[in-house]
Amino acid sequence: MEKLIMVSDEEAISQYTHNLKFLKSMKQFHRFNDSYFSSASSIRYEGDTITITMENILSDVKILRKPEFETVRYNTKLSFIPSERNLVSVIRNIDQSYRSAESDVLFNYIFEWGEAKDSYTAEHPKRLSFTDNIEYINDGGNDLVRLINENKMIPAYYASSGVQSAMPLDVMADYFTGLVGKNASVSKHDLANTLARYLGKDKELTNEMLKSISNKMKYQSVQLFIEEPEQNLYPDSQRNLTINLVCALKQAMPKGRGDSMLVMTTHSPYILSTLNVLIAEAYAMDAKPKSDKLRNIVNKECLFPLSAYSAYYIQENGKFADIIDKDITMISGNELDGVSDWVDDKIARINAVLYGTKR
Repeated sequence: MEKLIMVSDEEAISQYTHNLKFLKSMKQFHRFNDSYFSSASSIRYEGDTITITMENILSDVKILRKPEFETVRYNTKLSFIPSERNLVSVIRNIDQSYRSAESDVLFNYIFEWGEAKDSYTAEHPKRLSFTDNIEYINDGGNDLVRLINENKMIPAYYASSGVQSAMPLDVMADYFTGLVGKNASVSKHDLANTLARYLGKDKELTNEMLKSISNKMKYQSVQLFIEEPEQNLYPDSQRNLTINLVCALKQAMPKGRGDSMLVMTTHSPYILSTLNVLIAEAYAMDAKPKSDKLRNIVNKECLFPLSAYSAYYIQENGKFADIIDKDITMISGNELDGVSDWVDDKIARINAVLYGTKR
C-alpha cells in the first residue's frame, strides 16, 4: 500500500479509504477469511512516507501522508517469496494451470517468478549459490538445471526437493536486487499524470522536482520477504544461501538512495548461526577496523553494520520479543529450541533406570 501511494496519484488514497476496500483487498491478497479477525482487531502502520490506521474491522482506514512525503517518497522493488515457492517446479506449467478469481499472494509470486526467470538463458545462466556445481537456465519458458561439471541438463521438475525449493529463491533474489538503480516499468498514464502534477504547481521544473520524478521512475531499493529459506536444504546449503542473500543485498544498496531490506522467517538454527557469524564479523570490524588479520577473515561483500541486524521471536501471547543478546551481540536461539530440554530430561531418566545415576 505504501509503495502504491508513493508511485501513484492523489486517487490512490481515496480508493482505499471508503467502503472497507482496504480490509477487503488485504483479505483477498493474503487469502484471509473473517475468522482471522475479531472485533478487537486493529492496524497501526508507520512507514517512511505514510501512516495507516484501522481502529476496527467495521471502520475504514485512515491513510495520511507525512509532511515530507514529496521529497522522501521513492520507488522500491517488493518481492514476497513464500514457502510454496517449489510449486513452480513440482507443478508443470503452473503459470497456465493456476487460476485465481482475483489476484492473491500466490498468483503474484508466480507472476514475479515469470518476470525474473526470463533473464537467465543458456548464454547467461544463474549459478545457484547453495551448491557448488549447478546453474539455472530458462530455455524458452522451461526451467532447467545444468550440472556444470558434466554439462548435463535436468528439468527442474525432476530435480531434488532442495533444488526445487531454493532455485526460485536464489534466482528471484539475484534478479530483484539487480533492479536497484534501474528504470521501473511505469505506464504512460502514470508518467503523464506525474508531469502534469508538477507542472500544475509551477511552469518550470526545478531540480528538486526532477529529483522527485527520478526517484519515482527508478527503483531506489529492494525489499525481499522470504518464508523459511531453509526448506529441504542441508545445513551447509542453508549457510551458503543465507550468505548469498546478504551479499546480494549489500551489492544493491549503493545503487539506490533508499534502504534495502531482507526479512526472513525461519525455524532453522543454521540460519541463525550463519547470521551470528556475520554479526560477529561486524562487531569485530567495529572493534578493530584497522586490523589486517581481520580483513583477511571478514567478507567485506557481506559486511553490514551491527545496527542493520534485528531478530524477533513471536511469544505465546502474540507479542514480539527482541532476541538479540546485547551482552554478546548475537541472536539467541533459545526461544526456537523447545526440544533440547526435553531430550536432556528424557535421557537422564533413562540413564537413571539403566545405571542408577541420579537425575
